[in-house]
Amino acid sequence: MQRRERVTTPATPTVPPTPVAAFRSRAPEIVAMFIGAWNAETLGERRRLLEATCNEQTHFVSSAGEHWGIGAELESIAAFRRQFPRGRCAAQLLLEHHGWVLIAWTTEFGDGRPPLRGIDTGHLGSNGRFAQLVSFSPVPYR
Repeated sequence: MQRRERVTTPATPTVPPTPVAAFRSRAPEIVAMFIGAWNAETLGERRRLLEATCNEQTHFVSSAGEHWGIGAELESIAAFRRQFPRGRCAAQLLLEHHGWVLIAWTTEFGDGRPPLRGIDTGHLGSNGRFAQLVSFSPVPYR
């Protein structure tokens, strides 16, 4: 008599949503507020927007270098605003999944030069704020 092994399939486990999953729907708002910080006229408004969208030690990376934290990003924005007081930034959330976002952005300098276009990829931490933001520019698309 041949012995048959009983094969059982475990029930599909119920996986609770990760904390990041709860923030997916906020990604468009986070991106809009972060870009809003680049367009804000006052230091107080920039700080308020960055504190709402970034962790205290967010890692920012671009072709110009890298820095950590809201204070360093505030310095970057202030330098941009001093050099291009009529400059404006716009962004569009392209994709998001598993706490990662892909953002297309355009900077209009307000001085007649062509706009700068780029792509950012960012990771939202468990609190729904940027933990890392990496910028690529210029991007060769129109």
